[in-house]
Amino acid sequence: MVQKLESSAVSPPATKTLDLASDHFSEPAAANRALQHAFQGKDDLLAAIPSIPAVLHTLLNELDQPADTIDLLRVAEIIGHDESLAAQCLRMSNSALFSRSGPRIDSLRGAVRTLGIARTRDIAVSCGLMRIAPSSMRALDPVVFWQHSLACAIISRKLARSVGFGDPEKTYLAGLLHDIGYVVNLVVFPEKTNAAIERAKREGLFAGEAEYADLGFTHCQSGEILARQWNLSECLVEVILCHHNPMAAVLSPALVAIISLSNRLCHACDLGLGYAETHGLENSWQADWNLLTEKCPFAADITWSDFVKDSNTYVGEIHKLVEAMYKGS
Repeated sequence: MVQKLESSAVSPPATKTLDLASDHFSEPAAANRALQHAFQGKDDLLAAIPSIPAVLHTLLNELDQPADTIDLLRVAEIIGHDESLAAQCLRMSNSALFSRSGPRIDSLRGAVRTLGIARTRDIAVSCGLMRIAPSSMRALDPVVFWQHSLACAIISRKLARSVGFGDPEKTYLAGLLHDIGYVVNLVVFPEKTNAAIERAKREGLFAGEAEYADLGFTHCQSGEILARQWNLSECLVEVILCHHNPMAAVLSPALVAIISLSNRLCHACDLGLGYAETHGLENSWQADWNLLTEKCPFAADITWSDFVKDSNTYVGEIHKLVEAMYKGS
């Protein structure tokens, strides 16, 4: 699947099969009448969606410090306040993924040291976000969904560092949350949303197109609503709303373009939503890359096709990591 993206990166398709610059992929929630009508009287359902756990906020803040100042004992202490997170960290540190042949690790500090800061962060966010998955996610497997989100976060951070974006960790969180609107739609409108996603699977459609056709809005607008309810920063709100149309971004176009490109790469590497799209998101990448070249100091020194080729060296590792975390292997 990566090869498919590389070929499109070298020579863009002659015809645009999927116009992701359409207004309905970046139209603010407040301007979408269908959404405003549909969400009337649904405040209780929105409120029922759990926010990011407090322990995860605390841990991410701790892990976002410069690497040489992070206190592993403090990190282990924070993890210890969450039983399921502690168990996952211990399990992963003793897993075959890390090819350990020594004594079994039985302390959280030892687990954090073995995993490293980056993987500890990945495991923490995966545990926290899986709790947000609603039982109504029938058409969209929650494991597949969060695999995609975590993979997008990891790739976004790598791309941000490659092009010289000022805050790679911000791209990580943005990558995690860019598709959160799917969760909103599955909680508030489970029947219609499940039907739309099932149709997208059958017909090989981009799920956002099916959403718009069947609901009158997409996960971009409903995600914006939840992001504001969670009091996320305006830059993150913009990513959630505009990640399929970075040209509409105003606050941080480069951030949105990074998430958009990483999302495309995920779909091309079998880290999408669990089915093959006839007209995939890997097309129409050129405008996003041009935008990134204008905004980031090192983007002009590489090409999108170079980044895609380089991804072959770590996409396999991402597959193994997310499979180990989400499937318990």
